[in-house]
Amino acid sequence: MDASSRIARLNADRELLAALDAASSIFSLEVTGDPPDRYTLTFRGKGLGRDAAASSDVTVIELHQIDLRMPYAYPASPPDIRWITPLWHPNVSFSGFVNPADIGLVWTSEMPLDLVCERLWDVARGQFLNLNKATNYAAKNWFEKECTYQLPLDPRSLRDGGGARSSSNVVRYERRAGQGVQFAGAAAIGDVMFIDENTPTPQMPARQPYIPSARRRPRSGDDVMYIGPE
Repeated sequence: MDASSRIARLNADRELLAALDAASSIFSLEVTGDPPDRYTLTFRGKGLGRDAAASSDVTVIELHQIDLRMPYAYPASPPDIRWITPLWHPNVSFSGFVNPADIGLVWTSEMPLDLVCERLWDVARGQFLNLNKATNYAAKNWFEKECTYQLPLDPRSLRDGGGARSSSNVVRYERRAGQGVQFAGAAAIGDVMFIDENTPTPQMPARQPYIPSARRRPRSGDDVMYIGPE
């Protein structure tokens, strides 16, 4: 792959991961490089960790960070993956390195990075274990003989639809002739309605008798909106 194609791929990767960030309350990232060739990936959810001391207990942890680097040969070669935070997992080495093949990713140059992130989340929460390709044999033996946790520890999908949200629950509707519906930030012109937790619930509109379509007559001048339970 020539330099311009590699740059285009790196920029496309950044857009994919930004979209994943927006679609997830679990995932976030920090970007390094222009074009971006290194990421710090953060996953917030339950997994298992163990201190370096051999006698320490395996405990639930809720923060996972990964260093993801694109080598010079990327995307012909896979990214370098290293867990920064401790993770107790048979396919993550003591030093944190992960071979994509060990976690079921048969690398091709077309594989998108958001798919890699989804698999890393499965590794973090214990959804994915490959005991036949263990690089941490102590963890392999522990999962085979001692694990009493129900896996996965975190049931959420990475794309949980819980990305960044506004802290306000106020809905602003603004009707402007010829311009459709405008939202927060639009100029205060025309009819504006604010709905928040202090807005009283209106009376349920009376149900009208059914009139066959052939006998219906349109009514002009009626703007009706009802928000509430059925």
